[in-house]
Amino acid sequence: MSTVNIMSILQSSYSAASQQSLIPVGAKFAPVDPTKYTGTWTGKDSTGKAFSLVISKVSGYRANVTYQSAAGGQQYQRVFISTKGSFRIGDSSFTLTGKGTAQVDTILTDPTTGIQSAEKAPATRTTT
Repeated sequence: MSTVNIMSILQSSYSAASQQSLIPVGAKFAPVDPTKYTGTWTGKDSTGKAFSLVISKVSGYRANVTYQSAAGGQQYQRVFISTKGSFRIGDSSFTLTGKGTAQVDTILTDPTTGIQSAEKAPATRTTT
């Protein structure tokens, strides 16, 4: 009896954790204009700490991204750009908001309490 309960708890926990995807539900993909994304994007988070994203090798709806932030260190990932002009890298998402402007949303988790909060920060393209 207890084995069944433990297994169902593990299964439900695993299912809940695996539902978070790097690709948002319902996202559609189509080739994007590389000139809108390629380059170095910089900004500052709510605490005034700088971050940067370097987007390169945009081909179709894929791109190489290096994300450097004070909170998360450096991350490199091959991303899929959705038709809504957004992609995810690690705990952050990048959304193109205009010519040379974007918004970076990051989910931060307090290491002592486990409470998550969302942080939004504007980014501008500094080099192409």
